[in-house]
This record gives sequence, C-alpha cells and structure tokens, in this order.
Amino acid sequence: MGEIGLGLLHQGLIQSIRNQWTTGFGVAVLYMEVRPDFEAAHPTVEIWEKEEKAIFWKQRLDHEYYFMLQIRNDKEGYRESAEQSMARLREQLIVVETAATEEAGSGLQRGCSFRLGVSLARPDSNTSTETVVYRAIQTAIERSASAVSPIERIPVATAEISYAREPIDKVYPSTNGAQLIGSLASSIAAIPSYAPVSDASYVFDTDAHVPGIVVVREGEPVGLLMREKLHQMLAGQYGLPLYWNRSVERIMDNKPLIVDESMPVERVSQLAMERSDFRLYDVVIITKEGQLSGAASVRAILECMTMLRTEEARSANPLTGLPGNSGIQTELGNRIKLEKPFAMVYADMDFFKWFNDCFGFGLGDELIRYLAHLLRVVFRKNGESDVFVGHIGGDDFIAMMDPEDVEEACRELIHQFDVGVRDFYGGEEVTSVVDRSGNTIQQEGVSLSLSVLVWDGRLSANPGHFSRQAAKLKKRAKAVKGSMYMVERLME
Repeated sequence: MGEIGLGLLHQGLIQSIRNQWTTGFGVAVLYMEVRPDFEAAHPTVEIWEKEEKAIFWKQRLDHEYYFMLQIRNDKEGYRESAEQSMARLREQLIVVETAATEEAGSGLQRGCSFRLGVSLARPDSNTSTETVVYRAIQTAIERSASAVSPIERIPVATAEISYAREPIDKVYPSTNGAQLIGSLASSIAAIPSYAPVSDASYVFDTDAHVPGIVVVREGEPVGLLMREKLHQMLAGQYGLPLYWNRSVERIMDNKPLIVDESMPVERVSQLAMERSDFRLYDVVIITKEGQLSGAASVRAILECMTMLRTEEARSANPLTGLPGNSGIQTELGNRIKLEKPFAMVYADMDFFKWFNDCFGFGLGDELIRYLAHLLRVVFRKNGESDVFVGHIGGDDFIAMMDPEDVEEACRELIHQFDVGVRDFYGGEEVTSVVDRSGNTIQQEGVSLSLSVLVWDGRLSANPGHFSRQAAKLKKRAKAVKGSMYMVERLME
C-alpha cells in the first residue's frame, strides 16, 4: 500500500481518506489504549503494524493508538475486515498480557491492561470528511470504554518553560579537523513531558523565532515539537478539542534525532539527511552527558559543512585529496581534547625511492594514490565512521581510529598492499631493491611499515608528544624487513 502516514485530523489524513473512498475502498478507525505499566504492549503493536497490510495512517499519543484501515467496501466485508484486524491485534496482546500477569510482582490484571474499539468512517454527501472521521474516532473510543475496566490516565499539569543553555559562538576550524556538533548548539525552548499542549502553543504564539520545543523528562530529551507540525495538528476542525488539554508527550515526535555534543558535524549531517521527508528539516537535539544542551538547525549544519568542504579543498594534499599537515594537527588536537582512547597509525612505504628511480615518478604517484585509497577503504571498513586519514606528504600518511579495531585493520591493509603492489611492476619479477645508500637488499619490492601509537585518553599528551614518539617507532618499524605493523602505547 506504500508508506504509512502519520498525524491525526490534519489535511494530509483527510485527503488520504478521501482518496480511499474515491478509489472504492472503505475506511475504519481502530482505537487502542494500554495501561502505562503494560510496556510489553508497545513492541507487540509494532509487530502487528508490520504484518497488518490494511493500515494506511497511524498516530500514537503516548498510551493511545489511532489506526486508519483500508477495508473492503462491500456489505459482507465492510465491517468484517475491520473486526478481523482488531481481532488479530487482540490475540497478540492477550498472549503478551498473560505472560506479564504471571510474572512475580506484576501489578497487571488479566483483561484490564488494554482496550480496543473499532468504527467505520462512511462517506456522507451531507457531512464534511472531518466530521465523519471525528465521529468515527469518538465511536471507536466509546466502544473500547465499554469493553474493559477504565484504564489509569496520566495527570496533566501546567509546567514552566525553560531554555537550554545560551548560544555558543560558532567557531569553524581553518583546517580539515573534525568540527564537533557541540559548537553549533543554540538555545532552544524545553518543556516537561507532562505539560499540556496549550503551553507549547503559547510558546510558539509569543515568540515567532522559536522553531521547535524539546520535550524533556528530568532534563533528558525524550521528544520534539516543531512549530509547523503542531499548528497543522491544531488547525483541523477538531484539532483543539482533541489535543489542547492533552500532555505534550502524547503528540510529540518521540523519535527525534538526538546526538551527543562530541559527535562530528559531518556524521550529524549524514544522520540528518537520512531522515524521512517528514522529519528532514526538524532541528537536531544536542546533549551533554545525556542532558539537554541545545539544538542545531539543518541550515546551521549545512552551512558548517559547506565551510568545512571549502577549507578541505584549500588545504588538502593535491595528489590524494586527503587532509594535509594542518588538518592532521587539528584532528589530533581535537581527539586529545575529547579525552577518549584512540590509535594513531603512521604509514610509510619502504624503498619508495628505489621504486621511483626504477619505474618513474608518474607510476610513483599512482602508487601513492593507491595506498591512499587502501587506507580510506580498509580503515573505514573496520572503524566505520570514527576514522581519519591524512597525507603528510610523499609516501607518508597518518590515520586515526578506534584502538579496538586498529590491529585488524593493519593486518588487512598490509595484505591488500602486498598483493596489489605487484601490479605496479609491469609484469617484472622483483627479487631485490636498493636502499638510499646504494646497497642491494634481497626483498620482493616495496613494502609497508605501520607504526601504531595507542593513547588511553588519560595520560597527559599533546600533538608534539605523538609526533616525537611516532618518529621513534617508525625507525624501529622500518628496520624490520618486509611489510609489518608495530604497536606501542603512548608514554610520558
């Protein structure tokens, strides 16, 4: 049937219902409410949703669910197909409820943990579509109420509106180092999850510059209300009576994009652009140690990415396109500031001068580009998104990644390099090379030395500290014949 719509009693839903009617289908409203402590019901409903092909629209308001079902429009199947959908959901919930009530200490009582009701929404030439749908929803709710004992409701109280932090100065780096999303955090309104929708509407009405409101529970963000979406929800004919006095957690988006302030802007940009069209321009919520810190607009993130890309192009190594020395230094400094463990890999080809003398500088440049390609592909494959690769110059490279992944990545890199470098000899069988002093060395061509420094995130360190110890480790690694990697912990 295509993508399931979201929302309740706004124009998108009304138009979708009209489309169902005009294409010969009927529409049914399925309502469900569960007890707040019947948490096992929610994953069960998600499973039922995936299996129930008749759903074309849904809305969850905390512990209440509203489903719009496409049903057969004939006398025999009009009501029967809707009741069958409800029966399938009821059967799955009963199984979960039975298991939950048998658990020791469970406060649930069998038969009182949820209630269901269904009603048909029939087109009427004398009644607006909004009225037909509203009456069908009310009927479904009434029918559910007569089925079981009343379910406990969450009290709603008026709450104060707070604002998360003052805006931070937006400082963009002048190199290719990772820009952290925390530097883009701006002040944003926050409202407790129990506050009524009327409070959120008041915030939007009194400040035209507020794009969204973060819904928090004890300082932790749990949802998001965007201005346009709330206004659309309230603009319907029955929007105000349905939502005005409900708590905001019943209508909020409970799956907003929430990121820690230490996440790179580039990664946040990827996550933001991967969102559905429905959420594409919602603000990104930023946290610090799990607590609300601020928010960043999509515009601010894209502007930052544009400036970073411009700076990358200006300072990148022209041969490989990788960040140069300034970018490497900034990346190293940023990782040290985060005080999180990471590994730095110094990659250097052995006997590269011999290769250039024998096969020419043009092919030498191709070999450098080949190693740059392997570093990007292999290290990012093993380290996913938390990987940096830079080009110092010549045949020297720097990479940074998670220490847990680094040794596996080094082994794979050496294997692929040793296999691939043979293609650069033009079919010749290489058995020896010449070192910088003119001495002949018995070795099958160019090899790769990897010097790995692991930092625990606690030891006092700075970029110079890394550079000095990496240079010493590089000498020891290159003294070993053939491709290899050597690992050492950063020391004082």
